[in-house]
Amino acid sequence: MKTVAVVGLGLMGGSLCRALKADPRPLAVLGVDSDPDQGRRALEAGALDEFSPSAGDLLGRADVVVYATPLGRAISLLREHSGLWKKGVLVTDLVSLKAPLMRVAATGGFSDRFVGAHPICGGEGSGFESSREGLFRGARIWLCAAEDVPAETRDRARSFWAGVGGDPEWIEPRAHDERMAWVSHLPQLVSNALAGALDSAGLHPSQLGPGGRDMTRLAGSNPELWRDLLEASAPVTGVGLTSVAQALKVLADLLARRDVDRIAEFMERTRKWREGGP
Repeated sequence: MKTVAVVGLGLMGGSLCRALKADPRPLAVLGVDSDPDQGRRALEAGALDEFSPSAGDLLGRADVVVYATPLGRAISLLREHSGLWKKGVLVTDLVSLKAPLMRVAATGGFSDRFVGAHPICGGEGSGFESSREGLFRGARIWLCAAEDVPAETRDRARSFWAGVGGDPEWIEPRAHDERMAWVSHLPQLVSNALAGALDSAGLHPSQLGPGGRDMTRLAGSNPELWRDLLEASAPVTGVGLTSVAQALKVLADLLARRDVDRIAEFMERTRKWREGGP
């Protein structure tokens, strides 16, 4: 691996570029983004060797191509760019759902070169200015690959993500996406729902205590980054929301009856769960 192209220079893609340039190996890092300002910032920060808003100028030179864009954009770009990659390329990504991209790789005839990746890390900001070099350090990196992906390609993908500080682990795409619906998409919408309730009650974020700020932190996420993810995960995330709604209704009924002992029992059970107890 001598040349890596990163498509998308926002928080995740920019952080990857910074991590790659911090690698002691002499790697050439190429950046592609439709926004020239993102490229300019990345070049000024020393996170790139070259930038172009046009993928055709750079992708054919890369040994590894990483797609760091929202789901819908990644799907479109994979289809658009597949004819630009050179022979023997490793194609990977940073998207938080894997099955949709695996299907694109299969129908596009490049599943043997594609290893899907999802780093469990991130931040609230967006754009290159929010990126940081150590973002992937110590983060679990879920990896998914089709059956026809050679062992050598799997090893290259694992080494690539370990090289930026991640802890790669293999998982089946459907199992990964169902897990993300519960542990990522559901908390996002619950945070939005709580923020909406507080807003309807006439409360301002500045009035929240530490608990309220923690619970509503995700409500500050960019909704444009969530549209395609929520559409793809709707069935499972919907089940999760129904489960939360049922639990809230039970708590509301108990509170209406002043049955705080039952509420305390529920709180104790969830406290033990949070602490990892039996």
